[in-house]
Amino acid sequence: MRSGYLYFIGLNLLWAAVIFVLCVMPQEDIPDPGFRIPYMDKIVHFGMYFIASLLMAYPLERYCRWNLREIGVLAVAFACLFGGMIEIVQARFFARSGDWYDLLADVVGGVAGCLAYPVVKRLFLQSKHRR
Repeated sequence: MRSGYLYFIGLNLLWAAVIFVLCVMPQEDIPDPGFRIPYMDKIVHFGMYFIASLLMAYPLERYCRWNLREIGVLAVAFACLFGGMIEIVQARFFARSGDWYDLLADVVGGVAGCLAYPVVKRLFLQSKHRR
């Protein structure tokens, strides 16, 4: 049990580091995909925190025995605090600007990940049982 829990803690810390690095990376270092999608930046923020909340949910439910409401509160708090801290850091220390809409996309992604967690878990377990 302990090694599984530590594995998920490490995975969550790694994902938080990925989020941080991607958010403070200078804009000119971000590769241009060659096509334009409106609000792509907001979609990326949503996706990063959607994944973060999914990664948080499983170990909290399995090892800590938290219910979905408690997991949701933590995921939203994480998105608000970590996302807000990144926006402040971008504006103060990097050649990027903080954006309230990025923070909103972070929070909405965290909420959506929590809402999707039961479905994702069920689909994962179904595919696991088919093997």
